Amino acid sequence: MSENKMINMTNIDKYYDDFHVLKNIDFNVKKGEIVVVCGPSGSGKSTLIRCINGLEDIDDGQILVDSIDIHESKKNLKAIREEVGMVFQHFNLFPHLSIVENITIAQTLVKKISKKDAAKIAMDLLRKVKLEEKADSYPGDLSGGQKQRVAIARSLAMKPKVLLFDEPTSALDPETIGDVLSVMKDLARENYTIVCVTHEMGFAKEVGDRIVFMDHGVIVEENSPDEFFNNPKSDRAKQFLNEILAH
Repeated sequence: MSENKMINMTNIDKYYDDFHVLKNIDFNVKKGEIVVVCGPSGSGKSTLIRCINGLEDIDDGQILVDSIDIHESKKNLKAIREEVGMVFQHFNLFPHLSIVENITIAQTLVKKISKKDAAKIAMDLLRKVKLEEKADSYPGDLSGGQKQRVAIARSLAMKPKVLLFDEPTSALDPETIGDVLSVMKDLARENYTIVCVTHEMGFAKEVGDRIVFMDHGVIVEENSPDEFFNNPKSDRAKQFLNEILAH
C-alpha cells in the first residue's frame, strides 16, 4: 500500500442475511484527506464507515488502516480502535457520568493515562469545542448539539489518526447544527484524516477534499466537490442532488 494511504478497502462485500449491503467496494483515503460520503438512505454509507473500525464484520475483501489489516487478528482490531475515533448519530455518552468523566474514562482505561492528566486533556478539549463550562454537568443537562460536541471531544481525547463521523448532525435541532459543523470545520483545518457520512451538502462543499456518492451498496461516483456539485457524472447523482438541494 502507498505510504500516503491511511485507509485502503479492497473488494469489500458485506451481507445482512440475504441483503447485499456493500457490493465489491474499493475505497481509499489519503493521510490528511477529508472525504464526505453521501447518498440516499439505505445506500450503505454508514455500514461502509462502520467497517473501517471493525464495528461491522465484512464477508469478503481486505481493509487496511494505517497499513494494519484490521481483520487479521483481534490484536490488530484493538490497535485500530485506538487510532480511529468514531462520532455517532446519537452521541452514545454515558448518562451517569459527568461530561469530564465521559471524556476521561477511555483515556484512563485504554491508554492508562493518570486521572489528573486525563482531566487536563479533557478540559483542553472542552475549551476547543467551547463547552468548558459544562465539565461538571451530565449529558441529560445538555442539548443535542452540546452532546455531539462532547462526543467529538471524547473521540479527540484518544489522539486518533482517523476520525469517522456517521451522520453527526442528523439527530440535531436545526439551531444546534451550526455549532457542531463549526467544530468539524476547525478539525478539518488540523490535518486529521476524516471520513464523514452526512446530508449537510453545504459542509460537504466547503470542507470536503473529495465527495463519494453511494447508492444500492456501490460507489456510483467520486469527484472533487466542485465537479460533483456542478457537473455530476451519473444520472443517479443528478437526481439525488436535485432532491436534496430542493429542500
